[in-house]
Amino acid sequence: MSINNGKRPTVCIVAADVSADQNAARLAAALRRMAPQVRIIGAGGCVMRQAGIDVAVDSDGVSMVGPPDSLHALRSLARVWRGLTRLMKSEPPDVVILVDNETLNLFFARWARKRGVSTVFFFPPQVWFWGRWRLRWILPAATRVLSAFREEAELYRSAGADTRWIGHPLRDEVQVREDPVRAMRAAGLDPNRPMVVLMPGSRPQELKAHCETMLAVARILRDRNPALQFAVPLASEALRAQLEGAVRRAGVSDVVVYSPESFAVLSRARAVLQCSGTATLETGLLGIPSVIVYRCTRLQHLVARAVMYVNYIGMVNILLGEMVQPEFFHWRIDPRRLADEMWSLLTDEARRDRIRGRLATLAEVMGPQGAIRRAAEAILELIPGWARESSAEDIGPDDKESGEGARLIASGR
Repeated sequence: MSINNGKRPTVCIVAADVSADQNAARLAAALRRMAPQVRIIGAGGCVMRQAGIDVAVDSDGVSMVGPPDSLHALRSLARVWRGLTRLMKSEPPDVVILVDNETLNLFFARWARKRGVSTVFFFPPQVWFWGRWRLRWILPAATRVLSAFREEAELYRSAGADTRWIGHPLRDEVQVREDPVRAMRAAGLDPNRPMVVLMPGSRPQELKAHCETMLAVARILRDRNPALQFAVPLASEALRAQLEGAVRRAGVSDVVVYSPESFAVLSRARAVLQCSGTATLETGLLGIPSVIVYRCTRLQHLVARAVMYVNYIGMVNILLGEMVQPEFFHWRIDPRRLADEMWSLLTDEARRDRIRGRLATLAEVMGPQGAIRRAAEAILELIPGWARESSAEDIGPDDKESGEGARLIASGR
Protein backbone atom coordinates (compact mmCIF):
# COMPACT_ATOMS: atom_id res chain seq x y z
CA MET A 1 0.00 0.00 0.00
CA SER A 2 1.31 3.44 -0.87
CA ILE A 3 0.03 6.82 0.28
CA ASN A 4 1.06 9.71 -1.92
CA ASN A 5 0.97 12.47 0.68
CA GLY A 6 2.85 10.54 3.36
CA LYS A 7 0.00 10.82 5.86
CA ARG A 8 -0.96 7.70 7.74
CA PRO A 9 -4.39 6.69 6.39
CA THR A 10 -7.23 6.72 8.92
CA VAL A 11 -10.58 4.96 8.81
CA CYS A 12 -13.40 5.85 11.20
CA ILE A 13 -15.99 3.11 11.89
CA VAL A 14 -19.32 3.92 13.52
CA ALA A 15 -21.30 0.99 14.94
CA ALA A 16 -24.08 1.23 17.51
CA ASP A 17 -25.59 -2.19 18.12
CA VAL A 18 -24.43 -5.74 18.83
CA SER A 19 -24.36 -7.13 15.29
CA ALA A 20 -22.83 -3.90 13.94
CA ASP A 21 -20.14 -4.05 16.64
CA GLN A 22 -19.30 -7.61 15.58
CA ASN A 23 -19.23 -6.82 11.86
CA ALA A 24 -17.10 -3.72 12.48
CA ALA A 25 -14.56 -5.83 14.37
CA ARG A 26 -14.41 -8.38 11.53
CA LEU A 27 -14.01 -5.58 9.01
CA ALA A 28 -11.21 -3.99 11.02
CA ALA A 29 -9.34 -7.30 11.11
CA ALA A 30 -9.59 -7.58 7.31
CA LEU A 31 -8.46 -3.97 6.82
CA ARG A 32 -5.40 -4.59 8.98
CA ARG A 33 -4.48 -7.75 7.08
CA MET A 34 -4.68 -5.94 3.75
CA ALA A 35 -3.23 -2.56 4.87
CA PRO A 36 -1.39 -2.86 8.22
CA GLN A 37 -0.53 0.84 8.35
CA VAL A 38 -4.16 1.99 8.32
CA ARG A 39 -5.27 3.49 11.63
CA ILE A 40 -8.81 2.56 12.69
CA ILE A 41 -10.79 4.77 15.09
CA GLY A 42 -14.46 5.29 15.77
CA ALA A 43 -17.54 4.67 17.88
CA GLY A 44 -18.57 1.23 19.04
CA GLY A 45 -18.65 -1.31 21.83
CA CYS A 46 -16.70 -4.04 23.54
CA VAL A 47 -16.15 -6.27 20.48
CA MET A 48 -14.55 -3.42 18.56
CA ARG A 49 -12.31 -2.67 21.54
CA GLN A 50 -11.28 -6.31 21.81
CA ALA A 51 -10.38 -6.20 18.11
CA GLY A 52 -7.91 -3.39 18.84
CA ILE A 53 -9.91 -0.52 17.35
CA ASP A 54 -9.31 2.86 18.98
CA VAL A 55 -12.89 3.31 20.21
CA ALA A 56 -12.94 6.99 21.14
CA VAL A 57 -16.74 7.10 21.54
CA ASP A 58 -18.76 4.52 23.45
CA SER A 59 -21.96 3.95 21.48
CA ASP A 60 -23.72 1.74 24.04
CA GLY A 61 -27.25 2.95 24.61
CA VAL A 62 -27.98 4.16 21.06
CA SER A 63 -29.00 0.81 19.60
CA MET A 64 -32.62 1.16 18.52
CA VAL A 65 -35.10 0.44 15.76
CA GLY A 66 -36.76 3.51 14.27
CA PRO A 67 -36.76 6.96 15.91
CA PRO A 68 -35.71 7.46 19.54
CA ASP A 69 -38.44 6.25 21.88
CA SER A 70 -37.37 7.91 25.14
CA LEU A 71 -35.57 10.88 26.62
CA HIS A 72 -32.74 8.55 27.62
CA ALA A 73 -32.33 7.43 23.99
CA LEU A 74 -32.22 11.05 22.81
CA ARG A 75 -29.58 11.90 25.39
CA SER A 76 -27.50 8.88 24.35
CA LEU A 77 -27.71 9.91 20.70
CA ALA A 78 -26.68 13.47 21.56
CA ARG A 79 -23.70 12.19 23.59
CA VAL A 80 -22.47 9.99 20.76
CA TRP A 81 -23.03 12.74 18.20
CA ARG A 82 -20.94 15.20 20.20
CA GLY A 83 -18.18 12.64 20.62
CA LEU A 84 -18.10 11.76 16.94
CA THR A 85 -18.05 15.34 15.69
CA ARG A 86 -15.22 16.16 18.11
CA LEU A 87 -13.30 13.10 16.92
CA MET A 88 -13.78 14.01 13.25
CA LYS A 89 -12.53 17.56 13.84
CA SER A 90 -9.48 16.50 15.86
CA GLU A 91 -8.52 13.49 13.71
CA PRO A 92 -10.06 13.84 10.23
CA PRO A 93 -10.30 10.38 8.64
CA ASP A 94 -9.94 9.46 4.99
CA VAL A 95 -13.09 7.32 5.08
CA VAL A 96 -16.02 6.96 7.46
CA ILE A 97 -17.75 3.57 7.56
CA LEU A 98 -21.34 3.57 8.83
CA VAL A 99 -22.42 0.13 10.01
CA ASP A 100 -26.19 -0.38 10.31
CA ASN A 101 -28.11 1.84 12.81
CA GLU A 102 -29.56 4.33 10.37
CA THR A 103 -31.04 6.46 13.18
CA LEU A 104 -27.56 7.76 13.95
CA ASN A 105 -25.59 6.94 10.84
CA LEU A 106 -27.67 8.60 8.16
CA PHE A 107 -27.40 12.00 9.82
CA PHE A 108 -23.73 11.53 10.62
CA ALA A 109 -22.96 10.50 7.04
CA ARG A 110 -24.54 13.69 5.72
CA TRP A 111 -22.49 15.71 8.23
CA ALA A 112 -19.27 13.98 7.14
CA ARG A 113 -19.96 14.35 3.41
CA LYS A 114 -20.46 18.10 3.81
CA ARG A 115 -16.92 18.20 5.18
CA GLY A 116 -15.49 16.35 2.19
CA VAL A 117 -14.99 12.95 3.85
CA SER A 118 -15.77 9.79 1.90
CA THR A 119 -18.57 7.74 3.47
CA VAL A 120 -19.37 4.05 3.13
CA PHE A 121 -22.64 2.48 4.23
CA PHE A 122 -21.95 -1.10 5.33
CA PHE A 123 -25.38 -2.68 5.95
CA PRO A 124 -27.10 0.46 4.64
CA PRO A 125 -30.57 1.77 5.56
CA GLN A 126 -33.06 -0.95 4.68
CA VAL A 127 -34.94 0.75 1.87
CA TRP A 128 -35.33 -2.67 0.30
CA PHE A 129 -37.83 -3.49 3.05
CA TRP A 130 -39.49 -0.16 3.82
CA GLY A 131 -39.39 3.57 3.14
CA ARG A 132 -37.88 3.79 -0.34
CA TRP A 133 -38.68 7.50 -0.32
CA ARG A 134 -35.62 7.78 1.97
CA LEU A 135 -33.32 7.13 -1.00
CA ARG A 136 -33.33 10.84 -1.85
CA TRP A 137 -31.82 11.50 1.60
CA ILE A 138 -29.41 8.58 1.57
CA LEU A 139 -27.79 8.93 -1.86
CA PRO A 140 -26.21 12.38 -1.26
CA ALA A 141 -24.76 11.04 2.00
CA ALA A 142 -23.11 7.94 0.50
CA THR A 143 -19.87 7.77 -1.41
CA ARG A 144 -20.30 4.00 -1.65
CA VAL A 145 -22.87 1.45 -0.49
CA LEU A 146 -21.86 -2.09 0.48
CA SER A 147 -24.85 -4.39 0.62
CA ALA A 148 -25.10 -7.91 1.99
CA PHE A 149 -28.21 -8.62 -0.09
CA ARG A 150 -28.32 -8.80 -3.86
CA GLU A 151 -31.83 -7.33 -4.27
CA GLU A 152 -30.93 -4.43 -1.99
CA ALA A 153 -27.74 -3.74 -3.97
CA GLU A 154 -29.73 -3.68 -7.22
CA LEU A 155 -32.18 -1.19 -5.71
CA TYR A 156 -29.43 1.18 -4.57
CA ARG A 157 -27.60 0.84 -7.89
CA SER A 158 -30.72 1.58 -9.92
CA ALA A 159 -31.20 4.73 -7.82
CA GLY A 160 -27.72 5.92 -8.81
CA ALA A 161 -25.54 4.90 -5.84
CA ASP A 162 -22.02 3.48 -6.23
CA THR A 163 -22.99 0.07 -4.91
CA ARG A 164 -21.25 -3.26 -4.33
CA TRP A 165 -23.04 -6.50 -3.52
CA ILE A 166 -20.55 -8.20 -1.22
CA GLY A 167 -22.63 -11.08 0.16
CA HIS A 168 -23.38 -11.67 3.83
CA PRO A 169 -20.58 -12.04 6.44
CA LEU A 170 -22.53 -14.75 8.28
CA ARG A 171 -21.73 -17.12 5.39
CA ASP A 172 -18.23 -17.32 6.88
CA GLU A 173 -19.08 -16.94 10.54
CA VAL A 174 -21.88 -19.44 11.16
CA GLN A 175 -19.89 -22.62 11.66
CA VAL A 176 -19.67 -25.06 14.55
CA ARG A 177 -15.99 -25.08 15.42
CA GLU A 178 -16.11 -26.72 18.86
CA ASP A 179 -17.68 -29.76 20.46
CA PRO A 180 -21.36 -28.94 21.14
CA VAL A 181 -21.58 -31.40 24.02
CA ARG A 182 -18.64 -29.81 25.79
CA ALA A 183 -20.02 -26.31 25.08
CA MET A 184 -23.42 -27.22 26.52
CA ARG A 185 -21.91 -28.59 29.70
CA ALA A 186 -19.74 -25.50 30.07
CA ALA A 187 -22.88 -23.35 29.81
CA GLY A 188 -24.67 -25.38 32.49
CA LEU A 189 -26.93 -27.29 30.10
CA ASP A 190 -27.58 -31.03 29.84
CA PRO A 191 -26.60 -32.37 26.40
CA ASN A 192 -28.87 -35.38 26.90
CA ARG A 193 -32.08 -33.33 27.24
CA PRO A 194 -33.99 -31.60 24.40
CA MET A 195 -33.29 -27.87 24.33
CA VAL A 196 -35.28 -24.85 23.21
CA VAL A 197 -33.37 -21.60 22.71
CA LEU A 198 -35.04 -18.27 23.47
CA MET A 199 -33.61 -15.20 21.71
CA PRO A 200 -35.56 -12.08 22.79
CA GLY A 201 -33.29 -9.60 20.96
CA SER A 202 -30.08 -7.64 21.27
CA ARG A 203 -31.53 -4.27 22.33
CA PRO A 204 -32.98 -3.32 25.73
CA GLN A 205 -36.25 -2.27 24.10
CA GLU A 206 -36.54 -5.71 22.44
CA LEU A 207 -35.94 -7.51 25.71
CA LYS A 208 -38.61 -5.40 27.35
CA ALA A 209 -41.04 -6.29 24.57
CA HIS A 210 -40.31 -10.02 24.33
CA CYS A 211 -38.89 -11.52 27.53
CA GLU A 212 -42.15 -11.89 29.44
CA THR A 213 -43.92 -13.43 26.45
CA MET A 214 -41.11 -15.85 25.60
CA LEU A 215 -40.79 -17.01 29.19
CA ALA A 216 -44.57 -17.56 29.31
CA VAL A 217 -44.16 -19.77 26.23
CA ALA A 218 -41.37 -21.65 28.00
CA ARG A 219 -43.67 -22.29 30.96
CA ILE A 220 -46.36 -23.76 28.70
CA LEU A 221 -43.88 -25.96 26.84
CA ARG A 222 -42.34 -27.12 30.11
CA ASP A 223 -45.78 -28.21 31.32
CA ARG A 224 -46.24 -30.24 28.13
CA ASN A 225 -42.79 -31.84 28.30
CA PRO A 226 -40.95 -31.62 31.64
CA ALA A 227 -37.77 -32.91 30.00
CA LEU A 228 -37.33 -29.66 28.08
CA GLN A 229 -34.60 -27.20 29.04
CA PHE A 230 -34.27 -23.61 27.84
CA ALA A 231 -31.19 -21.59 26.93
CA VAL A 232 -31.01 -17.81 26.51
CA PRO A 233 -27.79 -16.64 24.79
CA LEU A 234 -26.60 -13.18 25.82
CA ALA A 235 -26.22 -10.88 22.84
CA SER A 236 -24.19 -8.59 25.13
CA GLU A 237 -23.02 -8.76 28.74
CA ALA A 238 -24.68 -5.37 29.21
CA LEU A 239 -28.03 -7.16 28.94
CA ARG A 240 -27.33 -9.82 31.59
CA ALA A 241 -29.01 -8.06 34.53
CA GLN A 242 -32.14 -7.34 32.49
CA LEU A 243 -32.37 -10.93 31.23
CA GLU A 244 -31.65 -12.63 34.54
CA GLY A 245 -34.15 -10.36 36.27
CA ALA A 246 -36.83 -11.34 33.75
CA VAL A 247 -36.10 -15.04 34.30
CA ARG A 248 -36.36 -14.66 38.08
CA ARG A 249 -39.67 -12.81 37.85
CA ALA A 250 -41.09 -15.43 35.45
CA GLY A 251 -40.29 -18.26 37.86
CA VAL A 252 -39.66 -20.75 35.03
CA SER A 253 -37.36 -23.63 35.92
CA ASP A 254 -34.55 -24.98 33.74
CA VAL A 255 -33.74 -21.67 32.04
CA VAL A 256 -30.02 -20.99 31.59
CA VAL A 257 -28.70 -17.56 30.58
CA TYR A 258 -25.24 -18.00 29.05
CA SER A 259 -22.57 -16.09 27.15
CA PRO A 260 -22.04 -17.82 23.80
CA GLU A 261 -18.44 -18.35 22.73
CA SER A 262 -19.49 -19.82 19.40
CA PHE A 263 -22.50 -21.35 17.65
CA ALA A 264 -21.94 -24.75 19.28
CA VAL A 265 -24.72 -24.53 21.89
CA LEU A 266 -27.21 -22.97 19.48
CA SER A 267 -26.53 -25.75 16.96
CA ARG A 268 -28.00 -28.28 19.41
CA ALA A 269 -31.35 -26.48 19.74
CA ARG A 270 -34.34 -28.52 18.64
CA ALA A 271 -36.28 -25.31 18.04
CA VAL A 272 -35.78 -21.57 18.61
CA LEU A 273 -38.16 -18.79 19.59
CA GLN A 274 -36.52 -15.57 18.47
CA CYS A 275 -36.93 -11.88 17.90
CA SER A 276 -36.78 -10.82 14.27
CA GLY A 277 -33.27 -9.70 13.36
CA THR A 278 -29.83 -10.94 12.35
CA ALA A 279 -30.15 -13.98 14.62
CA THR A 280 -32.81 -15.43 12.30
CA LEU A 281 -30.10 -15.86 9.66
CA GLU A 282 -27.87 -17.62 12.17
CA THR A 283 -30.51 -20.19 13.07
CA GLY A 284 -31.46 -20.49 9.40
CA LEU A 285 -27.90 -21.28 8.34
CA LEU A 286 -27.71 -23.86 11.13
CA GLY A 287 -30.91 -25.46 9.80
CA ILE A 288 -32.89 -25.02 13.03
CA PRO A 289 -36.70 -24.63 12.85
CA SER A 290 -37.74 -21.45 14.62
CA VAL A 291 -40.65 -19.15 15.36
CA ILE A 292 -39.97 -15.46 14.68
CA VAL A 293 -41.69 -12.79 16.74
CA TYR A 294 -41.66 -9.00 16.93
CA ARG A 295 -43.92 -7.16 19.34
CA CYS A 296 -44.58 -3.47 18.74
CA THR A 297 -47.10 -0.76 19.55
CA ARG A 298 -50.33 -0.50 17.60
CA LEU A 299 -49.08 2.67 15.88
CA GLN A 300 -45.74 1.09 14.97
CA HIS A 301 -47.53 -1.89 13.47
CA LEU A 302 -49.88 0.24 11.38
CA VAL A 303 -47.05 2.45 10.10
CA ALA A 304 -44.78 -0.50 9.35
CA ARG A 305 -47.45 -2.36 7.40
CA ALA A 306 -48.19 0.80 5.41
CA VAL A 307 -44.58 1.34 4.29
CA MET A 308 -43.23 -2.24 4.05
CA TYR A 309 -42.32 -3.52 0.58
CA VAL A 310 -41.95 -7.13 1.75
CA ASN A 311 -44.48 -9.65 2.97
CA TYR A 312 -42.49 -10.92 5.95
CA ILE A 313 -40.42 -9.60 8.86
CA GLY A 314 -38.04 -12.58 9.21
CA MET A 315 -34.93 -12.25 7.05
CA VAL A 316 -34.97 -15.97 6.24
CA ASN A 317 -38.53 -15.71 4.94
CA ILE A 318 -37.73 -12.55 2.99
CA LEU A 319 -34.71 -14.10 1.29
CA LEU A 320 -36.45 -17.40 0.50
CA GLY A 321 -39.66 -15.66 -0.59
CA GLU A 322 -42.00 -17.75 1.55
CA MET A 323 -43.07 -18.37 5.15
CA VAL A 324 -40.47 -21.00 6.01
CA GLN A 325 -40.16 -20.00 9.66
CA PRO A 326 -43.58 -19.06 11.16
CA GLU A 327 -43.64 -15.44 12.30
CA PHE A 328 -45.76 -13.16 14.47
CA PHE A 329 -45.66 -9.37 14.09
CA HIS A 330 -48.27 -7.53 16.14
CA TRP A 331 -48.93 -5.41 19.22
CA ARG A 332 -50.87 -8.31 20.75
CA ILE A 333 -49.08 -11.65 20.82
CA ASP A 334 -50.69 -14.61 22.56
CA PRO A 335 -48.13 -16.85 24.33
CA ARG A 336 -50.40 -19.88 23.87
CA ARG A 337 -50.43 -19.45 20.08
CA LEU A 338 -46.67 -19.16 20.09
CA ALA A 339 -46.43 -22.25 22.29
CA ASP A 340 -48.63 -24.20 19.86
CA GLU A 341 -46.35 -23.26 16.95
CA MET A 342 -43.26 -24.18 18.94
CA TRP A 343 -44.82 -27.48 19.99
CA SER A 344 -45.51 -28.28 16.34
CA LEU A 345 -41.87 -27.58 15.44
CA LEU A 346 -40.72 -29.77 18.32
CA THR A 347 -42.95 -32.76 17.57
CA ASP A 348 -43.99 -32.78 13.89
CA GLU A 349 -41.11 -34.55 12.14
CA ALA A 350 -42.56 -34.11 8.64
CA ARG A 351 -42.84 -30.35 9.18
CA ARG A 352 -39.33 -30.21 10.61
CA ASP A 353 -37.97 -32.00 7.54
CA ARG A 354 -39.74 -29.59 5.17
CA ILE A 355 -38.34 -26.55 7.00
CA ARG A 356 -34.81 -27.94 7.12
CA GLY A 357 -35.00 -28.71 3.41
CA ARG A 358 -35.80 -25.09 2.58
CA LEU A 359 -33.21 -23.75 5.02
CA ALA A 360 -30.57 -25.80 3.21
CA THR A 361 -30.92 -23.39 0.25
CA LEU A 362 -30.37 -20.24 2.34
CA ALA A 363 -26.57 -20.12 2.14
CA GLU A 364 -26.60 -19.94 -1.66
CA VAL A 365 -29.05 -17.03 -1.60
CA MET A 366 -26.76 -15.12 0.79
CA GLY A 367 -23.87 -15.17 -1.70
CA PRO A 368 -20.44 -16.78 -1.70
CA GLN A 369 -18.05 -16.61 1.22
CA GLY A 370 -15.51 -13.80 1.61
CA ALA A 371 -17.92 -10.88 2.19
CA ILE A 372 -15.77 -9.09 4.77
CA ARG A 373 -12.69 -9.26 2.56
CA ARG A 374 -14.62 -7.79 -0.37
CA ALA A 375 -15.93 -5.02 1.89
CA ALA A 376 -12.40 -4.15 3.04
CA GLU A 377 -11.18 -4.00 -0.55
CA ALA A 378 -14.01 -1.66 -1.57
CA ILE A 379 -13.24 0.64 1.38
CA LEU A 380 -9.50 0.80 0.80
CA GLU A 381 -10.12 1.83 -2.80
CA LEU A 382 -11.48 5.14 -1.45
CA ILE A 383 -8.29 6.07 0.42
CA PRO A 384 -6.29 8.53 -1.71
CA GLY A 385 -3.10 6.99 -3.02
CA TRP A 386 -3.94 3.44 -2.08
CA ALA A 387 -2.52 0.98 -4.58
CA ARG A 388 -2.40 -2.76 -4.42
CA GLU A 389 -1.56 -5.60 -6.73
CA SER A 390 -3.54 -8.78 -6.23
CA SER A 391 -1.67 -12.05 -6.20
CA ALA A 392 -2.44 -15.68 -5.53
CA GLU A 393 -1.14 -15.20 -1.99
CA ASP A 394 -3.83 -12.60 -1.33
CA ILE A 395 -6.62 -15.10 -1.87
CA GLY A 396 -7.70 -16.65 1.40
CA PRO A 397 -9.71 -19.83 1.92
CA ASP A 398 -12.96 -17.88 2.11
CA ASP A 399 -12.44 -16.51 -1.41
CA LYS A 400 -11.99 -19.85 -3.18
CA GLU A 401 -15.67 -20.47 -3.91
CA SER A 402 -16.22 -20.32 -7.62
CA GLY A 403 -19.31 -20.18 -9.77
CA GLU A 404 -21.64 -17.58 -11.19
CA GLY A 405 -22.40 -16.01 -7.79
CA ALA A 406 -18.76 -15.19 -7.11
CA ARG A 407 -18.28 -13.81 -10.62
CA LEU A 408 -21.34 -11.57 -10.27
CA ILE A 409 -20.04 -10.18 -6.99
CA ALA A 410 -16.58 -9.56 -8.44
CA SER A 411 -18.12 -7.61 -11.31
CA GLY A 412 -20.35 -5.59 -8.96
CA ARG A 413 -23.53 -6.74 -10.65
